[in-house]
Amino acid sequence: MIKAHCFLRWPTLLHKEEILSARPSAPQLQEMQYNRDLDTVVTIVNPVEHPRDYVVWSIFSIFYGNPFCLGLAALIFSIKARDMKVTGDLQRARGYSKWALGLNVAALIIIVLIVLCLMIILEKNRFEHNNRNGYPYGSG
Repeated sequence: MIKAHCFLRWPTLLHKEEILSARPSAPQLQEMQYNRDLDTVVTIVNPVEHPRDYVVWSIFSIFYGNPFCLGLAALIFSIKARDMKVTGDLQRARGYSKWALGLNVAALIIIVLIVLCLMIILEKNRFEHNNRNGYPYGSG
């Protein structure tokens, strides 16, 4: 068990002269650094970053495209990641979260490519239709 003996003193109302006279000089600071109390333990803990589960993105992937059922697979992995995060198994939650992210990105890329291809095909058909009807520059 880690013991922490840190005694903090609340600041009192002192006059300016008392504050300046109480300030240690540079040699006193060095001496204070070398003569530390050995019972004082300072523990620095890195905060645990919980993995994201991407549930909302997975739901949008299902309703706005869902190519090759990637949105459904992403939703399943998102729910698994959320369950593992709740149970405390952060390693498995990170793994499921990476899968959900990858599937969501793949679904988004496929949806964007499909939309771009449709726009190009429709514009090409419109241009050809206008050329057949006698509009020289595709307008009409």
